[in-house]
Amino acid sequence: MCLCGMLAAEYETLSSPIRNAVVAFLDDNEAWLAVVLEDGREDGSLRFSKTAADTARSIVSGLEGAMLVARPYGAIERFETAAAQLLASLAGTEITKS
Repeated sequence: MCLCGMLAAEYETLSSPIRNAVVAFLDDNEAWLAVVLEDGREDGSLRFSKTAADTARSIVSGLEGAMLVARPYGAIERFETAAAQLLASLAGTEITKS
């Protein structure tokens, strides 16, 4: 599990400095991912219709949510499937079930 995701789940119970650190961590990861996404869009390897920042926010949220949902099932496959689908959608490919 992502430590920041677990902290975000308990956000209301955290002290102010920890809350600020959680938000800063998420902001930093989204900003980094937005740069990666924009680079991919520019070189033609990635396709997405929203801004890079909005797409990064959706990806981070989707992955964090997928981790949380996979946890009670004890099934990493649930996370892996969600992550693969997100990546495939950016590359404009389809996921085939084997």
